[in-house]
Amino acid sequence: MIKKSEYKNFEIHYKTEASKILAQKVLDTDYKVVQEYKNTERNYVAKIILDEKTYVLKSPKAETVIPQRKLGTAFKKGEGLTSFLNIDRAQEIGIDFFIEPLAVMVRRGVFVKESFILMDYIEGENIKTVEDIDIIMKMVERIHEKGIYHGDLNTSNFIKTKAGIKIIDSQAKREKIWHFKRGYDILTMKNDLLVLLLKYDVEKNYRVKRDLGYLLAYFIKNFKKLSLIKKIREIKIKLRNKGWKV
Repeated sequence: MIKKSEYKNFEIHYKTEASKILAQKVLDTDYKVVQEYKNTERNYVAKIILDEKTYVLKSPKAETVIPQRKLGTAFKKGEGLTSFLNIDRAQEIGIDFFIEPLAVMVRRGVFVKESFILMDYIEGENIKTVEDIDIIMKMVERIHEKGIYHGDLNTSNFIKTKAGIKIIDSQAKREKIWHFKRGYDILTMKNDLLVLLLKYDVEKNYRVKRDLGYLLAYFIKNFKKLSLIKKIREIKIKLRNKGWKV
């Protein structure tokens, strides 16, 4: 059960008292950064040492700096808390592939102002082989059967651990009716760099249902490949690098 407490104008969401104490120490900045994986205006991810143990600390800053994302937080719980709640629900129905946050810290007014996600640091290897992707596709089929989708389905968002392959960096959101998001998952996976390199047939093991949602996903995915759309996206990236909130 996810609990909530307040500390230094933040809501702390956690399951155990130990996790709550760790979250409080994060807010006190009582930790050491070992390695920064990402440190941009839109996202922060770092490996940290806290109480002589290694953790991963994330801050999804895009939802506080991108206008449309920020406006959305007036009606939503925010990326970190949404992930925590969704992964907890997935575990309740027997889906244990997702790496669950230890604690989520959110400071908000009308909108989310700042948030942090604290997770265990998981030792593991990158996905490398056809056999690894076979396992991933069986995992994807299972979460899709439960109406859950990844949202950014590619091999870099999985890690091979001693306990098996785990899913990382997903909010584990649900899709109730059409297979739009689930179809988009599969179409994204088909364009994954490792999948292309190994010439892996994504739909050999799992073929998502073809319905109107899938057809819409197929149209949007191919629309984004148009040269004009690619140029627009390149312009957006350049503007972001100059500090524009787009």
